[in-house]
Amino acid sequence: MKFKTMIVEDEKLARDELKFMIEKESDFEVAAELANGEQTLALLDQENFDLIFLDIQIPGKSGIEIARILNQKKNAPYIIFTTAYDEYAVEAFRLAAVDYLLKPISDQQLKESLKKAKKEIINSNNFKQKLENLFQSLNNSQPKQELNKIAVMAKDYYLMLDFQDIYYFSTKEKRVWAHCYQKSYMTQFQLQELEQMLSNQFFRIHKSYIVNLKHIKAVIPWFKGKYQVLMEDCSEHKIPVSRSKVEQINNLLNLK
Repeated sequence: MKFKTMIVEDEKLARDELKFMIEKESDFEVAAELANGEQTLALLDQENFDLIFLDIQIPGKSGIEIARILNQKKNAPYIIFTTAYDEYAVEAFRLAAVDYLLKPISDQQLKESLKKAKKEIINSNNFKQKLENLFQSLNNSQPKQELNKIAVMAKDYYLMLDFQDIYYFSTKEKRVWAHCYQKSYMTQFQLQELEQMLSNQFFRIHKSYIVNLKHIKAVIPWFKGKYQVLMEDCSEHKIPVSRSKVEQINNLLNLK
């Protein structure tokens, strides 16, 4: 199996040279070459890559900005920064980059970086498989509600969140997010699945939201007899109540 690799570099000559050097290594295949930060993020939303060679100074979003965004995504590629400047090195490693290569890049430097990347990718894949097996075993051995926890993605590991710490779930761009007091995490479930596994303190208030009833701060009358609920999270997020759910909310919260 070859590791799917992307090159993000605004100079064509530099892209061609880097591609030639990478494909000397039989484990890696350059599947995409891009010169713009916005185009890079758009492609990464559509396809998964194992590794990205990322120039820092490119049109659109910079390499550092792209790395910050990728750090919040599930199954993000590993990053090797390529640049002519060394002042970004500290920030690059803070963002968990595999390596930071200063141009011009030698064959030996690239070979060592690819060796590091290969090790990281393999270890990550093995770890994820073990976690998947563990959760499959848990799912088969006992009802989900007994756990009172849900697995969410936190970069390269699953974080187990207590139901009581989750304020609400929302859908965005076909992904479901669990929102805590200050932070949000991507889940591996759909709202319909969550309805089956969550405790009774959660209620699907809208087609795009499930809320923790214990974390509702206020109910705000809205137009045409509808409501919004104000959550107790740090941003006091307002969530609309579907017209079909108004009567149930009245009963659940003893409003009428």
